[in-house]
Amino acid sequence: MRLISRQAALFFLFLVLLCQVRSGSAQAPIDPSLPEAPLPHKRAFLLFPGYDVMQQTTEPVAPLRARQKFVLVYRSVTDISFLLRAGIVTLYDDSLGVGPTYGPGAGGDAELYGYNAASLASTFFFTDALVPAIAHQDPRYFRKGSGPLKSRIWWALRSEFVASSDRGTAMPNYGVLVGDAMATLLSDAYLPPSGVSVGKNFEGYGIKLGSGFGLGLLHEFGGVARVKKILQEQTDKLQQHSEPLER
Repeated sequence: MRLISRQAALFFLFLVLLCQVRSGSAQAPIDPSLPEAPLPHKRAFLLFPGYDVMQQTTEPVAPLRARQKFVLVYRSVTDISFLLRAGIVTLYDDSLGVGPTYGPGAGGDAELYGYNAASLASTFFFTDALVPAIAHQDPRYFRKGSGPLKSRIWWALRSEFVASSDRGTAMPNYGVLVGDAMATLLSDAYLPPSGVSVGKNFEGYGIKLGSGFGLGLLHEFGGVARVKKILQEQTDKLQQHSEPLER
């Protein structure tokens, strides 16, 4: 009963958000007439790749070609931060006991790390490349960037269910909704038998959706631009305090 109620709540939330598809479009409009633009080499939080996040909110941007969506995934899984991400998830699973159990000791931790690395890679592949390429969907996160706090939180949540098409129109976020499901089902292939069940699959799917929402919040409120702004503000304050002393 508990599992059914969770499924019903998730489905209801999906329907509510899907009804909002026509209520707005991506903040940075996609112009399909623009020539192909290279993926920028930028980072978020000074460590993680940030080329899948659109920071500006006014100027039209070129859509991603299907090939670029696969390049985006390639960059994600070959970046040094990918190993760190897998380690963070492994520490989280191990400390809270929410991940699959491979056994005690370093051997079990290594297998758990391998599972999380494979799960992350398959999630990137399905959500950012394969499904978006088939559905003609842009997998990038388009920041709202301004407005009341509640509206920006809602935008991050909405972005889990509503995405932008390659033509700049709003559409269901098949990359997340379908891609996360495909990655969850694929994980059954490298899970121990005790970790494979319908309930576990729904749990894993929910965790992926929740993690995506959390990542969306980080994209919405964080990033290199925000860090640079804070550092610049602090630098300006120090300069203002030091000027009287120099005089």
